[in-house]
Amino acid sequence: MDTKDRLKLFVKEKGYGRNKFEELIGISIGYLSTKNETINSDVIEKTKTFFPDLNLDWLITGKGEMVFSSIKSNPAEQSIDVVEEEAVEYKNKYLEVLEENRLLRIEIEKLRKIIKIKEEK
Repeated sequence: MDTKDRLKLFVKEKGYGRNKFEELIGISIGYLSTKNETINSDVIEKTKTFFPDLNLDWLITGKGEMVFSSIKSNPAEQSIDVVEEEAVEYKNKYLEVLEENRLLRIEIEKLRKIIKIKEEK
């Protein structure tokens, strides 16, 4: 099995069709179908950018595991993680603002009482 065959296997394991994969990483449609057995470094780099879990040792030599299990390779999963992290940050900021608002309302009420007392004198 050559490098291009391993890349095709990787694409299949990720659940992409060849054309969709080629479109996703920005290479010419039909690239994986050409008879050339090798792939250039640009294709490897683009693939690794979109799929950081791809084990390049496996891709180039066939040794080791196809993917590193600790990294999420699906761009949608990465986006979801980012959105979830941002949602937590926004929620925390919202809670901070609510608490600050509560404290300011208490302070305003105290000041109103002081003003009222001074006006009565």
